[in-house]
Amino acid sequence: MNRQILTKVLMTTSFVVCMTMQSDAQQINASHLFGNHSYCSHVIDLISQHGVNNTFNRGSAFHASPFGHVAIPDCEIGDLKIVEVRQHEHVDSACGPTFAIVIQNHSSRSVCGFHVTAVAVFGHICPTSPNVTVKADKIEAGEALEVLVTLPIEALAMGNRNGQVIGFQRLVVAIDSFDELMESDEANNLKAFNAASIAVVSVSVSTTVETESVSTIDSGSVQNVQPSVETQVPSPDAPQVDSVQNGTFDSEPEVDSLRSAIKMLDTTNATNDVAAASGI
Repeated sequence: MNRQILTKVLMTTSFVVCMTMQSDAQQINASHLFGNHSYCSHVIDLISQHGVNNTFNRGSAFHASPFGHVAIPDCEIGDLKIVEVRQHEHVDSACGPTFAIVIQNHSSRSVCGFHVTAVAVFGHICPTSPNVTVKADKIEAGEALEVLVTLPIEALAMGNRNGQVIGFQRLVVAIDSFDELMESDEANNLKAFNAASIAVVSVSVSTTVETESVSTIDSGSVQNVQPSVETQVPSPDAPQVDSVQNGTFDSEPEVDSLRSAIKMLDTTNATNDVAAASGI
């Protein structure tokens, strides 16, 4: 009986140990092997269908309805088109490059909630190439919209040339990248650029500096305002201060000297007047 109980205890312990080991093994999942990359397989699918830097306007499209196929005119379908791509000057070493993508809405209706994807390519494009996808909220009919996308920092270190780290060679831009909209020209949604051919523009940051008003002199030049300490000379009737208080020196000696000089000047003038009257 004791042998059976001991056997059950050993089997239970072995099972718990095996489950613990299996649980530890499951802590390594696919994200540890592939990395936390966002995939760009949807862009690769679009390239397989339409290529890049192409255009194909089909004029009108046929839509299935309960009454058969109905032709939808081109003016009713509309089209989104990539107009321009510019790169912002790289100022933050902790972030990847930022691109401004200008999109034109060639339709009579506003378009909402479409996606824009940018992919950095070094050599051949693959699903794990550094990429970013953003959602454009709304673009009005007939207007243009600028969408900013920032690639992951991995785009700046995709290759090695004689020991020097180099970045991406090409940039692929896809608008309506999940192919959610019906357009008259689906091919012009994909553009590929050589990284060196993209114009780099500097983004100026405007700062407002508030300055205090300063007084001007007659010549029109600006006089700097410096902090000043006023020294007040007490009147003769004011109480005298014999000691130095709070770091302010007593000005009474200066007043006494001034009074003595005035008395001497008055005495000298009186003496001169008497001498002149006496004919001396």
